[in-house]
Order: sequence, then C-alpha cells, then structure tokens
Amino acid sequence: DDRIDSSPTVRNGSVYIGSYDNNVYALDAEDGTEQWAFDTGDRVDSSPAVMDETIYVTSGDTVYALAEQ
Repeated sequence: DDRIDSSPTVRNGSVYIGSYDNNVYALDAEDGTEQWAFDTGDRVDSSPAVMDETIYVTSGDTVYALAEQ
C-alpha cells in the first residue's frame, strides 16, 4: 500500500519489486499473490537484480542479497 518507483523484475514465475514501505516482495507472476516479503528497514527504490539464484536490492546505504525461493 505504498509508493513503488522501481521497475519489477520477473524470473522463474515470480515478480520481484521493492517498495517505499521498506519491503522487497516476491509475487506469483500468474495470479499476483504474495510469495514472501523481506523488511529492509528503509525504503527500497532500486529495481531488483537477479543473478543465478540471488536477488540484489539496495535500501538506504545497504545492498541486500536474498535467496530466490
């Protein structure tokens, strides 16, 4: 329910998006249901990047590497 300024990243049936509500979300690409959320503690205004099975996002001055599930 907050602002999203980044572009989503789609991979392996999931959509990854960062939000100003301090979360990174994984959504099911077919029906949009939430698969998981990760609270970074600060807004996420970067587009997620995926390499191998890791999702990278920046939040504030921190880079997070999250395992793709």
